[in-house]
Amino acid sequence: MQSKYSLNLGKPFGIRVSVHWTFSLLIVWIVIMSVNQGLGLSQILMHILFVLTLFACVVLHEFGHSLMAIKLGGKVQSITLLPIGGIASITEMPERAWDEFMVSIAGPLVNVVIAALLWLYIDIFHGVGIDQMEFGRITATNFPFILMTANLFIVAFNLIPAFPLDGGRLFRSILSLNMDKLKATRIAKDIGQVFAILFILAGLFFNPFLIIIGFFVLLGAKAEYEMMKYKDVLKNYKVGDIVKTEYETLDENETLGTAADKLAHIYDRGFVVTSEGKYAGLLTKSDLIKGLSTHGKEGLIKDVMSKNIEAIGAGISLFDAYREIHKKRYDIVPVEKNGEFSGIIDLESINEFFIIRKAMG
Repeated sequence: MQSKYSLNLGKPFGIRVSVHWTFSLLIVWIVIMSVNQGLGLSQILMHILFVLTLFACVVLHEFGHSLMAIKLGGKVQSITLLPIGGIASITEMPERAWDEFMVSIAGPLVNVVIAALLWLYIDIFHGVGIDQMEFGRITATNFPFILMTANLFIVAFNLIPAFPLDGGRLFRSILSLNMDKLKATRIAKDIGQVFAILFILAGLFFNPFLIIIGFFVLLGAKAEYEMMKYKDVLKNYKVGDIVKTEYETLDENETLGTAADKLAHIYDRGFVVTSEGKYAGLLTKSDLIKGLSTHGKEGLIKDVMSKNIEAIGAGISLFDAYREIHKKRYDIVPVEKNGEFSGIIDLESINEFFIIRKAMG
């Protein structure tokens, strides 16, 4: 979820941590609610401090998932903070059901440990007993107890079997012990969507953030199930199995007008661009349209073509290629074999291949 609208906080353990701009909306909402309640500046700052501390616990929760995934052979790209919580971008999840169980449970266990440490602090070092605390508002006195309670709530909420929340992943991992993962994902997805609808309905009457979480679960469950269907079909094929070796080429010194004239009669995703007869880049349809609007028909292809799209190896899994192209929203991607340009691949071709192979059973 990393984007130019996120603020990078660093890369502990090699994992990029960032805050999405929408997180600021949560702070604004807290300030507005506090002002409407007639609270003073010190109390507003206390509320903001509490939310920031709670989200620090959320980051630790995501590190629990991430570090366990890495330990079991997975790969983690980033952790992004959103108003509804944190999202760890685990680009390669361990395959075994038990490994998924361990990755899923690691996050809630971090919050259990945090809550336990806060309980010990309250019991041993805190000068005020729980029975003496006032809970009408957050104060320095009740801060650790409310933070402990919030961490326990995070544990309880995440253990709801609403895929793709932690509880839903735990449920899927248990199902996967006795059935194939695609079927387990479908069952977990269906149950997750029921919970999503319940969240949305509850949000209409209680807390609007439940509506956001409900839609996140609804869309997230569907998207992950679709990705699992693609993986089930594509994992046994390589990029080289569908690479396009017949394509239209243009020299980098030709004009955009020439490319526009050709585009009406050929494969409409774009062109392979050459320089002195060798591969130099790609001219996608979007590159051409943008180029025409800024440089006109006489503009040169070399000034607008895509030169830095990283090539995909012909020998890598077709599913891995699909996931990468889908994530980066490329129109066309160059394919290499033995370090040399060998053709192109695009999302449309992979989708067509998936549909045909799925229909063949």
